[in-house]
Amino acid sequence: MLKNYFKIAFRNLLKRRLFSFVNILGLVLGLFCFLILQAFVVSEFSYNDFHAKKDRIYRLVVQEGSGEYETYLAPGYAGVIESNFAQVEAADRFAGYIGGGLVAIPGTDLAFKESAVGFVEGDFFNTFSFGLVRGTGDLEKPFTAVLTKTLAEKYFGTSDALGKAISLSNQFGKADFIITGVLDEIPAPSDLVGDIFLSIHTLERPDYRKGNGWADPNGLESGFVNMFLLIKEGESPESLAAQMTDFIRQNPNAKEDQIFLQPLEEIHLGSGISDPMPKTSSMGSVLVFLAMAVLILLIAFVNYLNLSSANLLTRIKEIRMRKVMGAFSWQLAQQFMVETLLLVGTSLGFALVLFQLLSPLASELLGKPIAENLWGQPWAIGMLAMITLAAAAFSGGYVVILSGQFERNSRLRFSSKDRQWGRKALVVFQFVISIGIILCTLVIRDQLSYMQSQPLGMELTQRVIVEGPEDFQGDKAGKMDAFRQRLLAQSFVQGLAGSNSLPGYSYNFSAAGITPSVPRPEDKDYNYSMFIIDDQFIPTYGIEVLAGRSFNRGEAEANWNNLRKVMLNAKAARQLGFESPEAAVGQSILWGEPFEVVGVIADYHHMSLREEISPMILLAAEASGYFTLILDNANMAAQIGEIEKIYKEVFPGNPFTYSFLDEIYGRQYQQELQLSQAFSVAGALAILISCLGLFGLSAYAVQQRTKEIGIRKVLGASTQSLLNLISKDFLILVGIAIVFAVPLAWYVMQSWQADFPYRAGLSWLTFVWAGLGSMGIALLTVGFQALKAAWSNPVESIRNE
Repeated sequence: MLKNYFKIAFRNLLKRRLFSFVNILGLVLGLFCFLILQAFVVSEFSYNDFHAKKDRIYRLVVQEGSGEYETYLAPGYAGVIESNFAQVEAADRFAGYIGGGLVAIPGTDLAFKESAVGFVEGDFFNTFSFGLVRGTGDLEKPFTAVLTKTLAEKYFGTSDALGKAISLSNQFGKADFIITGVLDEIPAPSDLVGDIFLSIHTLERPDYRKGNGWADPNGLESGFVNMFLLIKEGESPESLAAQMTDFIRQNPNAKEDQIFLQPLEEIHLGSGISDPMPKTSSMGSVLVFLAMAVLILLIAFVNYLNLSSANLLTRIKEIRMRKVMGAFSWQLAQQFMVETLLLVGTSLGFALVLFQLLSPLASELLGKPIAENLWGQPWAIGMLAMITLAAAAFSGGYVVILSGQFERNSRLRFSSKDRQWGRKALVVFQFVISIGIILCTLVIRDQLSYMQSQPLGMELTQRVIVEGPEDFQGDKAGKMDAFRQRLLAQSFVQGLAGSNSLPGYSYNFSAAGITPSVPRPEDKDYNYSMFIIDDQFIPTYGIEVLAGRSFNRGEAEANWNNLRKVMLNAKAARQLGFESPEAAVGQSILWGEPFEVVGVIADYHHMSLREEISPMILLAAEASGYFTLILDNANMAAQIGEIEKIYKEVFPGNPFTYSFLDEIYGRQYQQELQLSQAFSVAGALAILISCLGLFGLSAYAVQQRTKEIGIRKVLGASTQSLLNLISKDFLILVGIAIVFAVPLAWYVMQSWQADFPYRAGLSWLTFVWAGLGSMGIALLTVGFQALKAAWSNPVESIRNE
């Protein structure tokens, strides 16, 4: 019997090729889009899942009196925690990326620039499950390191690198590290990443830190580590956090601070959409993607419902003939269910093939390997199967119910008002979703364009960034001066500056406890972003000096540690209580010791417009982390070639790496760009699927009214009047959808923009153009069928009827 059902179902699909094609294409596109977006959502929810002790690992977060949350803490608190709280099994410090530099292999000429180098606790790999393939990963001793298998093979030609040494030159100088462990590749997705992990105990050696007092791992002032606590089995994190809060409040400067323990599993997305704790991604964005996936799948199945219910009217004779031949109602129901499953199953098969073929492109669009993450989660596959089967059962059941109604009521026709209203409501539903997604896409693009086009308070164009050397091999000051003089002697170099970080990257570090000369109670709640620059940075970047002056050459050479002079941005000056930039110049601020303010610069967007401008303190040094060059842009390739030649002559053994400042800065908007691209693709698919349904329904409407159209043509009806006759009802539905979609999209996008400190706002023109565009697409879709009917031979139409 089942075999016959499938045979009849297959014949029916072939018999009604147009409707079968439209149904299958709509479902394939809907299921494909659902798969892509579901894979992205699965990836986001899978972060940090691979750690065996994840249920007992928590990140320490401090909420300061100002209400701000701080995750970068002073490393010295690790010892305080372990000494005073027996519930803590281990306090692990993680200082990612601060150890990046030049890795050389002793005894060879090999040298590599590595950025993903951090300092971690000695028992870090006992707490976290990063998969050691060789060694113990013990980092209790200074000058020990663990690296990934890929780097081990790159450096030594084998993963068996235990006991071997690497020579690392970075901001702390040059030192050899002995390898105690080799990691398999860090499983993705993970928030804790790195290629080389160094023992944080190395920083305990003052001779290694070379004057970088902020990096003392026992210090209680500079915050540069994330603190992860492994609590003992059965201990309550809430109770521990409360005890730690009481403990820190014994300090008069922390009377309003509060400790939170954030589960490892929540540092990526948080515990929910309203979770205020710091995280690395947005739960709201993920839920938007999930909602979009479900809505597009709904559009596809609404198409099936609409077209199938319309198509049933052509099968009334078949249904009644089966009843006359003795078929039971449950047998008819089975037949329609089999047809639904065959159509949905075929569509799912094509969608899976399409997903496998296009997932690399989707991964590039969304910025992560989504295919692997989807197939690696059995629950995700199960959810897909359940949703598909449930949708098929619902769709098939709906068709069965309709067939029963047709069977009982011989007077039902396509023009039946209740059936028309059902189909109309579904069409409106489809277009509300489609137009809503299109509107959201346009608003996201407006916000992205706004952030990228606003004045930054500094110049980015024609600025080339050259990464500074890590190994000076001798006289640093002499080589820096030689490099500067040789570059400035080139006619195409119009400016040259040094800094230890870059706009668009980060600041050098943050610091608290900075006050005016007469401290105030509120100063304990304030943090400052610290940025190390040389004397040419301000003019090279075109940043306005509001009062005072910039650093001079002698101050840069003396270094801020010895100089005790700083510059402020306007926001820092206001936060320190100065009434104006002029009032700050010549005054002292306290940061352990007095520092004189020599100048105040205008606030500029050091980071993207996704963040508010930070109160910033600039420190003078012979900064060599990055060189910023202004070139005349005449022959960029030749100019960069000449710069590379000079660089390699002055700094032999250091790889030459360059990039463009505007590209570096623009990468900060990668998340918004990916969101915009994803919405654009989803919006295009949504409107395409909706138009497929509109195409099918308009084709059916024309088919049902063939005789009427023929008679109207014989009586003199124009092509325009026939086009209006067939199109107006569908266009009215699209118009109703626009009325519903606009306020919904307005509300959603207004809420989305609320997270940005600098907003483009919502333009009514965006909504008008989206509405007109949707109406135009619908008119083209329906108009094709209408014109086809209007241009047909009326004699043939009447004869066929």
